[in-house]
Amino acid sequence: MFCMTRYHCRQLFSSRRWLVALGMDVFLAVAVAISLKTRVGWIFTAWHITVPANIWDVPVGVLCSDEVAVFTLVIVFVFLAGDALLRDERTGRLPMLISRTRNRAAWFVSLLPALLLAAVAFVGAAIVISLGVALLFLPAGRSFSPFLTNNTSHVASIRSYYLPNMPPSPLLFFLGVVGYLVPALCGMALMSVVISLWWQRAIAVFIPVVWLLIDSFVRLRVERSWAVNARFFISYQFVLTYHQDSYWNSVYPFPVAASVLAFCILCVIWSAAGYFSVQRVDLTQGENI
Repeated sequence: MFCMTRYHCRQLFSSRRWLVALGMDVFLAVAVAISLKTRVGWIFTAWHITVPANIWDVPVGVLCSDEVAVFTLVIVFVFLAGDALLRDERTGRLPMLISRTRNRAAWFVSLLPALLLAAVAFVGAAIVISLGVALLFLPAGRSFSPFLTNNTSHVASIRSYYLPNMPPSPLLFFLGVVGYLVPALCGMALMSVVISLWWQRAIAVFIPVVWLLIDSFVRLRVERSWAVNARFFISYQFVLTYHQDSYWNSVYPFPVAASVLAFCILCVIWSAAGYFSVQRVDLTQGENI
């Protein structure tokens, strides 16, 4: 099993699609940094309030508060992991691997640790790259900036998201971000792998992404048309700062721990589905792409 996991890690981390992922991290970080400088300048111009930003604001914007950025990272990770882990099926190497393990389920079970490591590396790379890009636009700092921690009405309305009044140190906070996003990404990637085992077509990898985007569209319609708190939608849970609800301050925000538990349950469900499915599905007739 260890040898098979090592093989999956080699297959996954050697994919050239990591270049797409890293390039997307750079693009999102630049976009967030430029947006931050614009917002800070606008606050000073309109209200003469000085709330400077620093480098820690950028990874918060990329990974925690910007819905477009977070969903883009989810799509990129599914694109990366879903295809890389199904490469054996599509290239015809799977029968040989199964004959070596003498257990069809071993192929699927052994990829779970590899997928977990890939998710940790993916989120960690996004944090590091965001900080590196931020250094080109914003000053460094050992703690969160006044822009991020100021909760006066003017600043909060321009920032458009909320954080706890006393956030932990940046390092502890982003360790928590890793713990929050990793099970979310693993759940989506596992879903794409299992659905692709059922329906052996390249497009099947992106079915979970389509589901997430539809869920987000329906949630926005529900919020705007019916004025209903849509915090129970799965797309709501992917954005960490949505737990500090800006529209329903009188309602206790959906606990972060509950979202992590939901992501873990999603991983367990799709892990179980994959374990039983891989023993029954014909894995030798994949589609080459």
